[in-house]
Amino acid sequence: MDRLSAIFQFAPLRLTLAISWSLLLSLLLLQAEADPVIDLGIPRGENTLARELVFSAAHLLAFGGTCICWNWALPQTLGARKTLLVACAITIVLGVSTELLQTFTLDRHASWFDLAANIAGAVIAARLLWTRRIWR
Repeated sequence: MDRLSAIFQFAPLRLTLAISWSLLLSLLLLQAEADPVIDLGIPRGENTLARELVFSAAHLLAFGGTCICWNWALPQTLGARKTLLVACAITIVLGVSTELLQTFTLDRHASWFDLAANIAGAVIAARLLWTRRIWR
């Protein structure tokens, strides 16, 4: 177990994992619904409010996890606050850019609900990470 823990302390591996997760998330968000590269088994349907809320909740969790992942991957030499701000900024830029790029994707569209969930996920995760640091 100590050896596995040591492997995850290797900075280039941590950065590679954060980049890989961000690329996978981007692929999932930018693939066409009719012919997905990675099929998650999501049923197609009309964009109702309930469907938008479910997808927005998924966005909230995905981008919260992305912020946590980037915070974990970035070197702590900047200090805790700056590292967390950079992780949150990377996550928000990723969230905004994927929503904007969805307008150029076949059968996809940008959603204000998803954009808000992307940003909220990043901010909530950053706040939780910061609160956890303060109370340690």
